Amino acid sequence: MRIVSTCIVLLVFVFALGGCATVTITSDPSNAEVIYSPTGTPPWLPWPPQASTPATTPARKWLRPDPFYFVRARKDGYYLPPPQFLDMGVWRRQEVRFQLEPTPELFARQQRARSLVLFHGEWVKPEEHNLVEYQGAWITAADKSKLEQQAKGLVFYDALQRWMTPQERERLDAEERQAQGLVRVKGRWMTPLEADIQTLIDREVERTLASTVTYELRIERIGPVFTSGTELRVTDLSGHLLEALLSGPQSRRAQVIPYNTVTIQSLPGTYTLVVRQADARPTGLVGVSKVRLAAKNRYSATYRGGPQTTRFPLILPGTKESKVEPPAVLPPVQPRGENGKTSRPVGRQPDNASPR
Repeated sequence: MRIVSTCIVLLVFVFALGGCATVTITSDPSNAEVIYSPTGTPPWLPWPPQASTPATTPARKWLRPDPFYFVRARKDGYYLPPPQFLDMGVWRRQEVRFQLEPTPELFARQQRARSLVLFHGEWVKPEEHNLVEYQGAWITAADKSKLEQQAKGLVFYDALQRWMTPQERERLDAEERQAQGLVRVKGRWMTPLEADIQTLIDREVERTLASTVTYELRIERIGPVFTSGTELRVTDLSGHLLEALLSGPQSRRAQVIPYNTVTIQSLPGTYTLVVRQADARPTGLVGVSKVRLAAKNRYSATYRGGPQTTRFPLILPGTKESKVEPPAVLPPVQPRGENGKTSRPVGRQPDNASPR
């Protein structure tokens, strides 16, 4: 009878053990804490369930059948991996593995522990690339020498392949430019012909401002440009051939065909724009504007022959006409007769006229 009872107890124990779920959790690196959540969202609790402290990887547990939940592995210095699903059904055997990724700070400490240094975004051995440490960074010996010379206020002159003071370099550069026949105007080196054109444009603008009746020409910014300079678009709406003079850091001259647009490219800076009619019979005023043209911007100026003071209303179809008084019409000039007197106009006689 005792033997039968013992066998029954063993069978019950084996059946209960076999009905449990088996879970194996590992991670790389190991010794990571295992946490779980029934919904896969916070809060995360120590695993296995009802434990006061979380198990560490590698961990293998025999657990009673339970509804599914989610597990994660966490370790200081590593990113928290995505949760993985566990099905804790009867007779269920499941293995879960986590690959932990170190944070940049931990990865840097690990590389320095291997005697590696960071150079151009890669961890390398200093002796293999002839690197030296300078102000907390690893650079080549040539770069270290360059930084030391720049710290002394020196500049490198390519023509002589040596370091010198900025004043000496400017003097040598000026001598080289002058030997090439160039002249320095407005802070830039150019040929004598280009210098004469710059001077003529500036003088013509000054003469026009001093001796001509002008009106203010409006300039607007219309967008960016993908160059280091600036652009100015001059448009004609007067029906005349125009001459545009731009005086400033880089003076320019351009002609504008009637009812067309021309683009003037120049350096950024403060300019004076003069737009005047250049055909045989000019009838409009001279447009003048002083503006600062910023780098990487496009501007526009429209010439109409004078200031626009009269505005005509726009009457759309189906709308009530605007009450605008028509301009006064002067009576026509009557032709003179043979005796020098004004002849009577042909047409209806006035009401108070006496009959002949």
